Amino acid sequence: MPCNIDGVEYLTISEAVDYMGCTDGWVRMLCREGKLESRLLGQRMRLVRKSSATHVRDALTTRANAKRHLAKRPAAKRKKAKRKK
Repeated sequence: MPCNIDGVEYLTISEAVDYMGCTDGWVRMLCREGKLESRLLGQRMRLVRKSSATHVRDALTTRANAKRHLAKRPAAKRKKAKRKK
């Protein structure tokens, strides 16, 4: 259940994982890199802004979505094998 602080909805890490459909390690990495807005309460409690989680969730791509062609580094083309004479 999202909590409301100063009129902004926040999710815990576990709620963000369920909401975004990814792993907790991925959510924590996005928070560390600043790609996901979060707020640290105390030393261990981190809350993720719901609007930021929505934005990141919509930008996520997976192979299951058949978006391989959008990869930054597509798979290299294989060379034909040489025949022995």
